[in-house]
Amino acid sequence: MAMTWRSPRCFCSIAARRLAGRSTAPRRGLSATGSIAEKSRSECTPHQLYGQIAAVKACSTTAFSRQSAAAAGAGRVIFMGMPPNHPLETFKARLLPTLGDRLRDDPEILAQVAGDASHVEAQAPAAWLGPRDVSEVSLIARVALELGIGLVPRGSGTGKAGGCVPRAADVVVDVSRMNKVLQLRPDDLYAVVQPGLVNQQLDQAAGEHGLMYPPDPASWESCSLGGNIATNAGGPRAVKYGVTQAYVWGLQVVLVGGEVLRVGRQCIKGVAGLAMAPLFVGSEGTLGIVTEATMHLVPAPRGVCTAWLCFASPEAASAAGSRIFRAGVVPRMLELLDDPALRAVRPYVSWPMPQATAALLVETDGCTEESAMQQMQQLCAAAQPDSSQVAPNAQAAEAMRRTRRLVSSSLKHLFPFKISDDIAVPRSQMPALLLEAQAQAQAAGLQASAYGHLGDGNLHINL
Repeated sequence: MAMTWRSPRCFCSIAARRLAGRSTAPRRGLSATGSIAEKSRSECTPHQLYGQIAAVKACSTTAFSRQSAAAAGAGRVIFMGMPPNHPLETFKARLLPTLGDRLRDDPEILAQVAGDASHVEAQAPAAWLGPRDVSEVSLIARVALELGIGLVPRGSGTGKAGGCVPRAADVVVDVSRMNKVLQLRPDDLYAVVQPGLVNQQLDQAAGEHGLMYPPDPASWESCSLGGNIATNAGGPRAVKYGVTQAYVWGLQVVLVGGEVLRVGRQCIKGVAGLAMAPLFVGSEGTLGIVTEATMHLVPAPRGVCTAWLCFASPEAASAAGSRIFRAGVVPRMLELLDDPALRAVRPYVSWPMPQATAALLVETDGCTEESAMQQMQQLCAAAQPDSSQVAPNAQAAEAMRRTRRLVSSSLKHLFPFKISDDIAVPRSQMPALLLEAQAQAQAAGLQASAYGHLGDGNLHINL
């Protein structure tokens, strides 16, 4: 299924037509049998249209289940309450002796795994499975292929791409119970983990040995590493340390049909043969189910300095970002918040956040506190903010970071049906993007907010 790329110039106008329900162009969606169905946007309510941007991604993430069904010659929907000899009932009967009460189809549990943090409409699956190890995942995949049952892997359900939203015929494979650190080898700079382990828990475990796991999505307190791998998640620290793919050394993956595949390495250098592990990173569950990962860890810096810089406009803040890099400073965090984002999050902050129409959350690190502070001084001299506030201690620094993490949920509280998407451009084009997005939004009669990872040219544009 091919996806048509649209330029940022037409983004706001398309969104406006969708919200107004005025577009009559046909949209594509999966029908009950998995085929492509046509439906006019004018037949949909505005609420139904909010999920269309993420729906294209959601359709692609069901490739694992579609491939399984196609291999068995199945192209039909499986509903609850089928006869005893129906494939779904056979599927459950064959797995029940192994899974026991970790195989459920009651409405309460199905409702809990019907959606994620995206705008894709929630859909209760046919059943829920909670495997505990790779052998159970392999068994599930093998039986599913034989009977034509679609599988949707799920971790914490915090994703915004719709990747774990099932169809009515699908069975959710919930790996959140597979949440252990199997090995942690400080001298070799890696940990072997299960996919249900929460991002923050790996970082904390690494911290006990003077190490850290750098990728830090906004949902790092609850998102699972399996989901991070599936989406190649980044975070504020990506500007200096990179995204998830840079830290996945090796993977154990259950393929369609139950085959268990190991790819990658357990050492810093591994250049022999094809690099297969990166193929699975960012695949959103379409190629298999990750059951184990070897994750690279790095020495934690001894000194960290965090500051909040205020500017007259997002464009001025963006220009400051360019000056920071030209001065030779590589911050470990460079996050932009515009005026709507600041106003939305202000009621939830726990520190005296200064008034501003735009702000940068910046962070530097080094081998000592003095070196981190020296870098921050160089950064501020290059940025030339209207005002600045340096966090006096670790608690204040965390309060500033948490302010940034709360922006998305704060905006959603004010605008429950907002449309959010990522736009990545070269850093030098960021001021132009900000101006164009605001102009397009105003012309379409919409409110817009832009915030996110200025350091790597990736902003979250919200309408």
